[in-house]
Amino acid sequence: MRKWLIKQINKIGLDSSNLKTDAELKGRFHEAGESEKIIFPMELDINSEWRIKEWFFEKGQIVNPGDIIGAVEDEKQRFEFESFIGGKLNYFKQVGQKVEGGSVLAEIAGS
Repeated sequence: MRKWLIKQINKIGLDSSNLKTDAELKGRFHEAGESEKIIFPMELDINSEWRIKEWFFEKGQIVNPGDIIGAVEDEKQRFEFESFIGGKLNYFKQVGQKVEGGSVLAEIAGS
């Protein structure tokens, strides 16, 4: 809707330079062919056994910047991770699977 409104404002010759698109307001979405990996931090891997606790989205669903997409746990704490970019979610670890520092948890790709 916002993109359409900006086009209409431009058509009648008004200045729309101070208006932002949805993507600019919410964050960036990947273009087709682009992708970004979500990697488990090395710092959390010290003396703990982390496992995927849950995914909040299904494989192939579109996620928005800021969405909490999954959670990992060890015996004492829980860590939720979010997407800083929008696109289609693909994850590589299943619920209950062990996670090591530096391993790829998921990938967000353009569609």
